[in-house]
Amino acid sequence: MPTPLTRTLAGFTLAATALIATTTSAWSAGAADPARLRLTPTLMDRMEAAAADLRKLPRNEKKDDADDTEDAESVEDIARKLDALPQVRATLARHGLTSREYAAATLAALHAGMVLAVEKAPGAKPAHGLTPEQRANVEVMRARQTTKPAR
Repeated sequence: MPTPLTRTLAGFTLAATALIATTTSAWSAGAADPARLRLTPTLMDRMEAAAADLRKLPRNEKKDDADDTEDAESVEDIARKLDALPQVRATLARHGLTSREYAAATLAALHAGMVLAVEKAPGAKPAHGLTPEQRANVEVMRARQTTKPAR
């Protein structure tokens, strides 16, 4: 049975409309750089609430837009694709989030979750090269993992 953290991360990636097939360029997106974004419990709560609402939206199965066939490679790419969906944009706004903030925070949470997952591997060594924000994000995710009740 998946843990709450796993379900949350899966929801974030799903809610980002499967756009998180990113490369390293997603981590160097200037002002919206997820490596410099500091997650907070309040931001995570808003993201979870938005993700829950986004999962309720009807899926658009039509894939005639050429832009949909390209992988998103930056926060801006993801935000642009989210902004192109009025229902998604409105849902995020109801939760006080912009598409850009949601995309950057989703990538930051995904990264922190991956660091946590790697830490659990046999013989794992501490992650090196993390920004102070990334280290703080790992701790926010670790705290959520222990305090969030199973659903």
